[in-house]
Amino acid sequence: METSQDPGQIVARLEALASPVRLEIFRLLVEQEPAGLVSGEIAERLDQSHNGISFHLKSLQHAGLVTVQREGRYQRYRAAMPVVRALVAYLTENCCSGAQDCGLSTATESISPLT
Repeated sequence: METSQDPGQIVARLEALASPVRLEIFRLLVEQEPAGLVSGEIAERLDQSHNGISFHLKSLQHAGLVTVQREGRYQRYRAAMPVVRALVAYLTENCCSGAQDCGLSTATESISPLT
């Protein structure tokens, strides 16, 4: 997989995921692949205001982590899975010396889930 991405893009994507709300939105959209969700559904599921969710979705979209498709008066959001795979590949190759497990089996045991 091609992992020679612009470091600025990588940083922008990681910064977008650094917000707890944006990370939760992103996780929800990944779980809902390939159908995605409209912003109102996201707001309801995360018990957040529609305006707040829209703000965070714009940040995720600007970073290239989500795509949007108009459906009548609604907009359906989906995780940009090719971008996600490229980001994971970049981190694996450049931060883990290409090791697929990257020591994750032991490292993730000490990390508590966000939910």
